[in-house]
Amino acid sequence: MRSSDIQLRNRGYIYAEDTYDYTDFSKTELLELLKSKEAYKRTIAVNLLSNKYELDNDMINLFCSMLLQEKKLYTKIELCNTLLKASVDSAKTMVNYLGFIGNNQYKELPDKEFNKKSYPLPRDIIARTLAHMGVDVLPELTKILKTDNINAIREVIDSIGFICFYSNTHNESVLNDLMVCFDKYIEDDIVRWKIVRAFEGFNNKMVIDILNNIMESDSKEIIRKEAKRSLGIIKSRFAFW
Repeated sequence: MRSSDIQLRNRGYIYAEDTYDYTDFSKTELLELLKSKEAYKRTIAVNLLSNKYELDNDMINLFCSMLLQEKKLYTKIELCNTLLKASVDSAKTMVNYLGFIGNNQYKELPDKEFNKKSYPLPRDIIARTLAHMGVDVLPELTKILKTDNINAIREVIDSIGFICFYSNTHNESVLNDLMVCFDKYIEDDIVRWKIVRAFEGFNNKMVIDILNNIMESDSKEIIRKEAKRSLGIIKSRFAFW
Protein backbone atom coordinates (compact mmCIF):
# COMPACT_ATOMS: atom_id res chain seq x y z
CA MET A 1 0.00 0.00 0.00
CA ARG A 2 1.36 3.43 -0.94
CA SER A 3 2.23 5.86 1.83
CA SER A 4 -0.45 8.24 0.59
CA ASP A 5 -3.05 5.48 0.97
CA ILE A 6 -1.81 4.74 4.47
CA GLN A 7 -2.08 8.41 5.36
CA LEU A 8 -5.61 8.55 4.00
CA ARG A 9 -6.61 5.49 5.97
CA ASN A 10 -5.14 7.01 9.09
CA ARG A 11 -7.45 9.96 8.52
CA GLY A 12 -10.43 7.65 8.09
CA TYR A 13 -10.70 7.53 4.30
CA ILE A 14 -12.16 4.38 2.74
CA TYR A 15 -12.63 2.99 -0.75
CA ALA A 16 -15.76 1.03 -1.65
CA GLU A 17 -13.85 -2.24 -1.61
CA ASP A 18 -12.73 -1.60 1.96
CA THR A 19 -16.22 -2.45 3.14
CA TYR A 20 -16.39 -5.84 1.45
CA ASP A 21 -14.83 -7.81 4.30
CA TYR A 22 -17.36 -6.37 6.74
CA THR A 23 -20.66 -6.61 4.85
CA ASP A 24 -21.65 -9.79 6.71
CA PHE A 25 -21.02 -8.25 10.12
CA SER A 26 -24.02 -8.16 12.42
CA LYS A 27 -25.28 -4.92 13.88
CA THR A 28 -23.64 -5.80 17.18
CA GLU A 29 -20.31 -6.42 15.44
CA LEU A 30 -20.54 -3.14 13.53
CA LEU A 31 -21.34 -1.23 16.71
CA GLU A 32 -18.23 -2.77 18.24
CA LEU A 33 -16.23 -1.77 15.15
CA LEU A 34 -17.17 1.86 15.85
CA LYS A 35 -14.78 1.66 18.81
CA SER A 36 -11.82 0.62 16.68
CA LYS A 37 -8.58 2.52 17.19
CA GLU A 38 -8.18 2.55 13.39
CA ALA A 39 -10.05 5.48 11.88
CA TYR A 40 -10.86 3.81 8.57
CA LYS A 41 -12.56 0.94 10.39
CA ARG A 42 -14.74 3.42 12.28
CA THR A 43 -15.67 4.93 8.92
CA ILE A 44 -16.56 1.50 7.55
CA ALA A 45 -18.77 0.82 10.57
CA VAL A 46 -20.65 4.13 10.15
CA ASN A 47 -21.07 3.50 6.43
CA LEU A 48 -22.46 -0.01 6.82
CA LEU A 49 -24.67 0.79 9.80
CA SER A 50 -26.29 3.66 7.91
CA ASN A 51 -26.82 1.56 4.79
CA LYS A 52 -28.05 -1.63 6.44
CA TYR A 53 -30.14 -0.37 9.35
CA GLU A 54 -32.74 2.25 10.13
CA LEU A 55 -31.31 5.60 11.14
CA ASP A 56 -33.40 5.89 14.30
CA ASN A 57 -32.95 8.30 17.19
CA ASP A 58 -30.64 5.92 19.04
CA MET A 59 -28.37 5.78 16.01
CA ILE A 60 -28.54 9.56 15.55
CA ASN A 61 -27.57 10.08 19.19
CA LEU A 62 -24.74 7.60 18.81
CA PHE A 63 -23.33 9.30 15.71
CA CYS A 64 -23.68 12.79 17.21
CA SER A 65 -21.91 11.55 20.32
CA MET A 66 -19.13 10.18 18.14
CA LEU A 67 -18.73 13.59 16.52
CA LEU A 68 -18.10 15.05 19.95
CA GLN A 69 -14.92 12.95 20.18
CA GLU A 70 -13.91 12.10 16.60
CA LYS A 71 -10.66 13.72 15.43
CA LYS A 72 -10.16 12.15 12.00
CA LEU A 73 -11.38 14.15 9.01
CA TYR A 74 -12.90 11.46 6.79
CA THR A 75 -14.61 9.68 9.65
CA LYS A 76 -16.23 13.00 10.61
CA ILE A 77 -17.29 13.51 6.99
CA GLU A 78 -18.85 10.04 6.91
CA LEU A 79 -20.73 10.78 10.13
CA CYS A 80 -22.04 14.06 8.72
CA ASN A 81 -23.05 12.47 5.42
CA THR A 82 -24.90 9.80 7.37
CA LEU A 83 -26.72 12.37 9.48
CA LEU A 84 -27.84 14.07 6.27
CA LYS A 85 -29.98 11.01 5.60
CA ALA A 86 -31.92 11.59 8.80
CA SER A 87 -35.62 12.30 8.82
CA VAL A 88 -37.22 15.46 10.14
CA ASP A 89 -38.00 13.61 13.35
CA SER A 90 -34.31 12.87 13.77
CA ALA A 91 -33.51 16.56 13.38
CA LYS A 92 -35.18 16.94 16.78
CA THR A 93 -32.29 14.95 18.20
CA MET A 94 -29.57 16.72 16.24
CA VAL A 95 -30.54 20.21 17.42
CA ASN A 96 -29.56 19.18 20.95
CA TYR A 97 -25.95 19.11 19.78
CA LEU A 98 -25.85 22.60 18.25
CA GLY A 99 -22.83 24.51 19.49
CA PHE A 100 -21.24 21.53 21.25
CA ILE A 101 -19.15 19.86 18.55
CA GLY A 102 -15.76 21.28 17.63
CA ASN A 103 -14.25 24.67 18.36
CA ASN A 104 -14.82 26.40 15.04
CA GLN A 105 -17.85 28.44 16.09
CA TYR A 106 -17.64 32.21 16.25
CA LYS A 107 -16.97 33.36 19.80
CA GLU A 108 -16.52 36.99 18.79
CA LEU A 109 -17.15 39.10 15.73
CA PRO A 110 -14.69 38.57 12.86
CA ASP A 111 -12.23 41.25 11.82
CA LYS A 112 -12.89 40.83 8.11
CA GLU A 113 -16.19 41.01 6.27
CA PHE A 114 -17.52 38.25 4.01
CA ASN A 115 -17.40 39.73 0.52
CA LYS A 116 -18.86 36.91 -1.54
CA LYS A 117 -22.39 36.87 -2.96
CA SER A 118 -22.92 33.32 -1.73
CA TYR A 119 -24.11 32.34 1.73
CA PRO A 120 -21.30 30.98 3.93
CA LEU A 121 -21.41 27.44 5.19
CA PRO A 122 -22.22 27.24 8.91
CA ARG A 123 -19.05 26.65 10.89
CA ASP A 124 -20.77 24.52 13.52
CA ILE A 125 -20.76 20.93 12.27
CA ILE A 126 -24.34 20.14 13.31
CA ALA A 127 -25.62 23.48 11.99
CA ARG A 128 -23.94 22.72 8.65
CA THR A 129 -25.49 19.27 8.48
CA LEU A 130 -28.97 20.57 9.35
CA ALA A 131 -28.60 23.30 6.73
CA HIS A 132 -28.16 20.69 4.03
CA MET A 133 -31.31 18.86 5.10
CA GLY A 134 -33.42 21.63 3.54
CA VAL A 135 -36.71 23.35 4.18
CA ASP A 136 -38.41 20.38 5.83
CA VAL A 137 -36.38 20.89 9.00
CA LEU A 138 -37.12 24.63 9.35
CA PRO A 139 -39.92 24.11 11.92
CA GLU A 140 -37.50 22.25 14.18
CA LEU A 141 -34.82 24.88 13.72
CA THR A 142 -37.03 27.85 14.48
CA LYS A 143 -38.04 26.23 17.77
CA ILE A 144 -34.47 26.77 18.93
CA LEU A 145 -34.83 30.51 18.37
CA LYS A 146 -37.51 30.52 21.07
CA THR A 147 -35.31 28.93 23.72
CA ASP A 148 -32.81 30.56 26.06
CA ASN A 149 -29.91 28.45 24.76
CA ILE A 150 -27.78 31.24 23.36
CA ASN A 151 -25.04 28.93 22.03
CA ALA A 152 -27.57 26.87 20.05
CA ILE A 153 -29.37 30.02 18.87
CA ARG A 154 -26.15 31.48 17.47
CA GLU A 155 -25.54 28.34 15.40
CA VAL A 156 -29.09 27.61 14.27
CA ILE A 157 -29.37 31.09 12.75
CA ASP A 158 -26.71 30.00 10.25
CA SER A 159 -28.74 26.92 9.30
CA ILE A 160 -31.95 28.91 8.90
CA GLY A 161 -30.26 31.62 6.87
CA PHE A 162 -28.54 29.09 4.63
CA ILE A 163 -31.75 27.18 3.92
CA CYS A 164 -33.82 30.30 3.24
CA PHE A 165 -31.15 31.80 0.99
CA TYR A 166 -30.68 28.77 -1.24
CA SER A 167 -34.29 27.57 -1.29
CA ASN A 168 -35.75 31.04 -1.89
CA THR A 169 -38.08 30.33 1.01
CA HIS A 170 -39.94 33.48 2.01
CA ASN A 171 -41.78 31.95 4.93
CA GLU A 172 -43.39 34.75 6.94
CA SER A 173 -43.40 32.61 10.07
CA VAL A 174 -39.65 31.96 9.80
CA LEU A 175 -38.99 35.65 9.19
CA ASN A 176 -41.13 36.61 12.17
CA ASP A 177 -39.21 34.19 14.40
CA LEU A 178 -35.93 35.72 13.24
CA MET A 179 -37.20 39.23 13.96
CA VAL A 180 -38.43 38.29 17.44
CA CYS A 181 -35.05 36.70 18.16
CA PHE A 182 -33.30 39.79 16.80
CA ASP A 183 -35.21 42.04 19.20
CA LYS A 184 -34.73 39.71 22.17
CA TYR A 185 -30.97 39.43 21.69
CA ILE A 186 -30.30 42.88 20.27
CA GLU A 187 -27.39 43.31 22.71
CA ASP A 188 -25.68 40.08 21.59
CA ASP A 189 -23.29 41.12 18.84
CA ILE A 190 -22.98 37.65 17.29
CA VAL A 191 -26.74 37.04 17.18
CA ARG A 192 -27.33 40.50 15.72
CA TRP A 193 -24.59 40.03 13.12
CA LYS A 194 -25.80 36.57 12.09
CA ILE A 195 -29.45 37.61 11.76
CA VAL A 196 -28.39 40.61 9.66
CA ARG A 197 -26.76 38.06 7.36
CA ALA A 198 -29.80 35.75 7.44
CA PHE A 199 -32.01 38.67 6.36
CA GLU A 200 -30.35 38.66 2.93
CA GLY A 201 -32.59 35.77 1.91
CA PHE A 202 -35.81 37.76 2.38
CA ASN A 203 -37.44 40.16 -0.04
CA ASN A 204 -39.32 42.18 2.56
CA LYS A 205 -39.73 45.94 3.12
CA MET A 206 -39.45 45.65 6.90
CA VAL A 207 -36.21 43.71 6.52
CA ILE A 208 -34.87 46.39 4.18
CA ASP A 209 -35.82 49.14 6.65
CA ILE A 210 -34.09 47.28 9.50
CA LEU A 211 -30.96 46.73 7.43
CA ASN A 212 -30.84 50.38 6.39
CA ASN A 213 -31.10 51.44 10.01
CA ILE A 214 -28.35 49.02 11.06
CA MET A 215 -26.11 50.12 8.20
CA GLU A 216 -26.38 53.73 9.38
CA SER A 217 -26.34 53.39 13.15
CA ASP A 218 -25.05 50.06 14.50
CA SER A 219 -22.19 50.45 16.98
CA LYS A 220 -20.15 47.68 15.32
CA GLU A 221 -18.50 48.41 11.98
CA ILE A 222 -18.50 44.77 10.87
CA ILE A 223 -22.28 44.59 11.43
CA ARG A 224 -22.81 47.84 9.52
CA LYS A 225 -20.83 46.34 6.63
CA GLU A 226 -22.81 43.10 6.83
CA ALA A 227 -26.06 45.07 6.64
CA LYS A 228 -24.78 46.87 3.55
CA ARG A 229 -23.81 43.54 2.01
CA SER A 230 -27.23 42.02 2.76
CA LEU A 231 -28.97 45.00 1.22
CA GLY A 232 -26.85 44.66 -1.91
CA ILE A 233 -27.66 40.97 -2.21
CA ILE A 234 -31.40 41.57 -1.76
CA LYS A 235 -31.26 44.23 -4.45
CA SER A 236 -29.36 41.99 -6.86
CA ARG A 237 -31.56 38.90 -6.27
CA PHE A 238 -35.03 40.41 -6.11
CA ALA A 239 -37.06 43.00 -7.96
CA PHE A 240 -38.29 44.67 -4.77
CA TRP A 241 -36.53 47.98 -5.36
